[in-house]
Amino acid sequence: MPSTLANLDGLECDVAVIGAGINGASAARELSEAGYSVLLCDKEDFAAGASSRSSRMLHCGLRYFEAENPVAAFGLHPQRFLQALKMARAGMEARHEIAATAADGVKPFTMCFPVYPESPVKSWHLDVGLRLLERIGPGAPPLEYRKITGDFERHLPFAGDLRDLDRLKAVATYREYVFDWPERFCVDAALEAEAAGAVVKNFCRAELVERDAAKRWILRLEAKDGSIATAKARLVFNTAGTWIDEVNAEAGDGSHEGTHDAPREGPERLIRGTKGAHMMVRLPERYQGYGIATMHRQGMPFYAMPSHEDFFYFGPTETPFDGDAKDISATDDEIDFLLGEANYLLPGLNLTRADIAFTWAGVRPLTFDEELPMGRRSREIHDLSQDGMPNVFAMTAGPVMSHRSAGRVLRKRAEAALGPAPHANGKSASPWRISETSPRLSQPEPAGNARRAAFRHAVTHEHARDLKGILYTRTALAWRRHLAREDVEEAARSVADLLEWTPERTAEEVEGFLNYQRTVFRTGLRSNDRSTAMPASTGDMQP
Repeated sequence: MPSTLANLDGLECDVAVIGAGINGASAARELSEAGYSVLLCDKEDFAAGASSRSSRMLHCGLRYFEAENPVAAFGLHPQRFLQALKMARAGMEARHEIAATAADGVKPFTMCFPVYPESPVKSWHLDVGLRLLERIGPGAPPLEYRKITGDFERHLPFAGDLRDLDRLKAVATYREYVFDWPERFCVDAALEAEAAGAVVKNFCRAELVERDAAKRWILRLEAKDGSIATAKARLVFNTAGTWIDEVNAEAGDGSHEGTHDAPREGPERLIRGTKGAHMMVRLPERYQGYGIATMHRQGMPFYAMPSHEDFFYFGPTETPFDGDAKDISATDDEIDFLLGEANYLLPGLNLTRADIAFTWAGVRPLTFDEELPMGRRSREIHDLSQDGMPNVFAMTAGPVMSHRSAGRVLRKRAEAALGPAPHANGKSASPWRISETSPRLSQPEPAGNARRAAFRHAVTHEHARDLKGILYTRTALAWRRHLAREDVEEAARSVADLLEWTPERTAEEVEGFLNYQRTVFRTGLRSNDRSTAMPASTGDMQP
């Protein structure tokens, strides 16, 4: 089932969405449901960028109130407080919507925030922030906020692992959620868009060439197999995440024959990338149902989060990043930092590299701001007409948790620019859903024929074209555990006929995936024993 663009040449649509991460897929879903003709494409697979490398939190919005000195920070800058309030309310609304409609795709747990005398986040900060969230957000699901001020080991089974228990002032607890795995949400949104009439193409690079005399953007499309096609769109959304600036820079300069646009200067920079790394470990039973939030010793948020079974992950780091974020991995320094902060928070665990199952890293596509070295976290839509790109809009800093509202906002922007959808016919958007055909991390791992059927379904129905797309993005088997060679070979044999792989190509794909596990996810290769931590010595951790 090789990729081809032969059937796309000459395509005309209302909206082209470049970038099939969580926000682009959600936008395509909303637009096609509203009746617009839509092209959704990505130069890699669905969710190949930041969407698959996030911290997976469906958080309540508390972090938007975090500041070194919140009274001074917000009192002296009321606009900053209003923006934080707006983002926190959006967080609570997203938490409500997804927990209510996609319960199988998220996992509730009790978040615990320990407060020490020297903590930058004080007990009263948490009181004010969480009470404010209760007032501005929907009533359900409840935050279940409470503050523990003593006898910690009786209230929290893991409390004995915390540092300086005799100096602990309080622990704030509240309900939070973690995404099962965000790629599934992205794939499902793309499939819903396709079911509603969108043309969906992954592994398809899109370049804005110029506008024709009818003011439609001409797009040059190129697939991985080398096939090329030309399409036209009245409106373009650039949701390419970390690669937004690259897409804009490659756009035509408006000087081509047939367009009435003036030549443009170089586009304004929109993206400030920040890298975040995480490590996955296995924790004792006393941690089940809990997560821990704190500020690490460099003053940024740091979490211990439940994933599946007894797996938990620690992170993130946060450092500026420039360059290509494709296949980015955690460095040795970042792994040492994560271990150091995990052991500072929970010295009773005494974690070492031998306890790391795997790591991952991603780059957040935050909004560039010359006055903020780490960028702005506010989700923003940029009208690129000022850069000589009429009817092109870009979205920056859209977190996974608010992807549904991002899709609705972009649909409204399309309605303002194009008018009502010409193909609407009174249609109303159908309810969001998550796929019922794919296994979930919260469910037992499929085996035998059921697992092989899931591999084939990923190719025949979900646009998977490689083992990474099958084993990470669509079935999450590789997120569950380190995959041994025989696991990967089974997947490759299951889909080789569908993807027209020769025996030689199949062997190459297996080796490529094993190398991807080892170098990108820094996965240990020695043991597949489910009863112990997967060993990863210093030597194994080298790229």
